[in-house]
Amino acid sequence: MPIQPDLLRQAAQSLQPDLHAFAQKLLQTPSLPGQETAIARLVQAKMQRLGYHDVSTDRYGNVIGLFRGGDGPTVMLNGHLDHVDPGDEAGWPHPPFGGRIADGVLWGRGAVDMKGPLACMLYAPHLLRRLNLSPPGDVYVAAVVMEEAGGIGTSRLVEHLHTDWAIVGEPSRNTLRRGHRGRGELWVTVRGKSVHASVPHLGVNPHYALADFLRRLPTLSFPAEAPFGASSVAPTLYRTDQRSPNVTPGQIRLTLDWRNIPAETPEEVVQKVNALLQACLIEGTAGSVELATRAFTTYTGLTLEQPAIFPSFVLPADHPRLTAARRALSRALGRDVPVDIWPFATDGGHLMAAGIPTIGFGPGDERLAHTNREHIPLSALTEALIGYAALILGGGEEETR
Repeated sequence: MPIQPDLLRQAAQSLQPDLHAFAQKLLQTPSLPGQETAIARLVQAKMQRLGYHDVSTDRYGNVIGLFRGGDGPTVMLNGHLDHVDPGDEAGWPHPPFGGRIADGVLWGRGAVDMKGPLACMLYAPHLLRRLNLSPPGDVYVAAVVMEEAGGIGTSRLVEHLHTDWAIVGEPSRNTLRRGHRGRGELWVTVRGKSVHASVPHLGVNPHYALADFLRRLPTLSFPAEAPFGASSVAPTLYRTDQRSPNVTPGQIRLTLDWRNIPAETPEEVVQKVNALLQACLIEGTAGSVELATRAFTTYTGLTLEQPAIFPSFVLPADHPRLTAARRALSRALGRDVPVDIWPFATDGGHLMAAGIPTIGFGPGDERLAHTNREHIPLSALTEALIGYAALILGGGEEETR
């Protein structure tokens, strides 16, 4: 359903003050995983004011807005409500929850990851409504919970909402993404014998086995696959069962962040890492490797067990959805829109695992996510609003011909 780019641009520009103010309000509303009550209410109220045909919240706390279209393919615009911790606020150029606009740039935690993109998603169906345009099929905008806690919201959302295709709004500098490596969080545990530090010979200190393990970890095989490159691993957290400095630990747990290519399963990773660990154990120690699993409580009060896994995914470069999306975006934005992959994991993995073809498109520089310099140009928000509207209209074009 082609439309003159100038009409989209003019309509988007007329919405700029409201869009920017709403993005500011989202940033000014802290929403750590499991603490999204206030922002969920804010999003739900905004959807209602923007004229969505139906707005609901599921039992997990995901806010779902429906904008009815024709009988064509249905699409989900997927964005998350939560954000990572801001860390030491003294290190920020502007307060992380201030929503400060300076020199045409919006600053704060969640600016790119992903409250800026989420604001644009919410306004996209409203933009079409102002132009008296009907989408080819129904449009669902899903503002999901606890993405930063392993994708709990989306992994549960697909149990009751299945669309013909989806757009994940993680930052991509307003270019397209067609996949990413997966993420698996591993716990490497070594057990020894704890004793008073004055008599270390009477115990078995697990530090030594783990030191050897860490030294040898980079020597593991890391398979590669185009266009992702190779798998990778990063040791992150190191915890012992002791808090006193004069006691040797009896148990140590090391956390590994493993980024796997699609051809490498989490189970294969566990086997590989465990084989290395067993080779590093010293007499009197025992060790194990497992995928991390945690219990999380949603703001609605549900406690859920969730393995720390984001599935990898890749949409073929010649997939009709991707082809149509690139054509629609290039026309609407007046420039060639390249296709790449994300370096990080997203809820796109959960959507693709549920059988929903998924592309990525979002404003903001992904390299700023999870940093204390997170910010987004207001011009990028306006361009993304145009882009989402164009994707809704033209992203399903290949299958409706």
